[in-house]
Order: sequence, then structure tokens, then C-alpha cells
Amino acid sequence: MLFEATTLTAAARVIAETLEKNYATDPVPIFAAADLDTAQLAVAGARYPWNNMQTLWRAAVEATGDPSFGLYAGRNIRPTSFHALGYAWLASETLLGSLERLCRYFRVVSTAPLALDLTRENHGYLLTETLTDPSHVPTDTAIDAFVVAIIQLCRTASTDRFAPRSVELQRKNHGNAAVYADVLGCPVSFGAADTRILFDRDSLEARLPGENADVARANDKVAEHYLASLEPHQVASEVRELLIDLLPSGGSSQSAIAGRMNRSLSTLQRQLQ
Repeated sequence: MLFEATTLTAAARVIAETLEKNYATDPVPIFAAADLDTAQLAVAGARYPWNNMQTLWRAAVEATGDPSFGLYAGRNIRPTSFHALGYAWLASETLLGSLERLCRYFRVVSTAPLALDLTRENHGYLLTETLTDPSHVPTDTAIDAFVVAIIQLCRTASTDRFAPRSVELQRKNHGNAAVYADVLGCPVSFGAADTRILFDRDSLEARLPGENADVARANDKVAEHYLASLEPHQVASEVRELLIDLLPSGGSSQSAIAGRMNRSLSTLQRQLQ
């Protein structure tokens, strides 16, 4: 990678809250072990290096002795943990729109080399998270938390009874599959090639009670501006990497590159100015 991936400190704040709330554990020494300054937790929009965040996830599991730590952290995530994306999620017309925004603005949350794709699958929709760089593999705990956070946000925006049809995780089953099924509300399988969440079509296309097009659009703009504030040379480095990858196939148009980076063409052009 030609740049350092980063993650919103809001995710680390959730880890700290989970350690205190669910495990009565002081987070300060755990943050210190990951070489993270807890003062940054109070800074809006601040980011931590992605590699340090993975160290923090591992340290939290080690400190608690609970390989399911990510499930509880995911439950503690709030819409505001996703910055403007969280507000836009709640104000979307449908959960389909919310998940489309997640794919488009995921880099607000993390610039890690992950691809999020939402596709039609028979009578449902399939959200797939694919690792695009073998040198940047997130911890199983981080993925657990992210999957639970998605379901929690869906429940917050719609109904507490919301559940996907199935979830596939890359991690191995460490003996408590029933806990995963209970938290996620659906069958869960392990050892998959990618992380996948299958949603019912009707659930995703139903109108949300809190839909507000003006609020959704306003927060789309906040998310776009936040993305544009990320270091321009980082974006340029990513574009160069994608050009190298895509040139042999002939699919190196501006639109294709913007799509691979999960952002609009206008946002990409702005970031490269």
C-alpha cells in the first residue's frame, strides 16, 4: 500500500465503552498497548491508524478473554459512530438506500482496502465485504463488530425485529455459534471466502418511518466533504494503484475508478484537485 489506512476514532470509542460497560475493564492501558492516544477520542472526526486499531481489537479480546467481544462492541455502536453516514442512514427512504450509502461512503468510517458490494440475489440482496489487499487483513473481532453494527443500524432505522436471512463469516467457529445466531437473529455459517449478509428483499425495500430526503441529502454532502478532506496525496496514490490494476483490462475510465473506490465521480475529481 502507498498510504496509511485510517479508521474513525468513533470505533475505538465503542471499544472503550464496551470494555467499561460489558467487562468492567479499564480501557486506558489497553489503548496504551496499542499506542493510541485516548485524548483523540474527544476530537470530532479524528482518525486512528488502521493497523493500530487492529492491535486494539486484539488487545481487547486478550484483556477480556472473550473471543465474542466484537458482538458486544457492535451492539454498542450508535448511528453517530458512522459520522454523517449514520444520520443519512436513518433518514434514507429504505434500508436499501441505507446500505447503498454504506457502500458509497464506507471510507468515511475506514480507508482500509475493503470492497463493499450490494447485489440483487434472487428474492433478496447480498452485501459482500471482500479483502482487496492480503497485507491488510482485519481481525475477526473487527469484522464481527462491523456485521453486528450493520444489523443494529437496520433495527434502529426500522424495527427491533429486523434480521437478515443469513450471515456468512470468514472466521472459524470458536464454539459459540448459538450466540452469533442469537445476536444476529439468523443462521450464521463460518469459514466463508468472504463476509456476506443476505437480506430479504421486502425488508430492504419497505419505506422507513424516519425517512427524510432533505436530511439524507444534507448528510450525503457532509460525507462527501469529509471524504474530500482526506489527504489528497492518499487519494492520488490509490488512483495510481487502480490504474496499474485496470489498464490491462481496458477498464480504467474515471467512472470505473470512482466506482472501485466507492465514491461518486464528482467527489473523486474534487479530491484530486
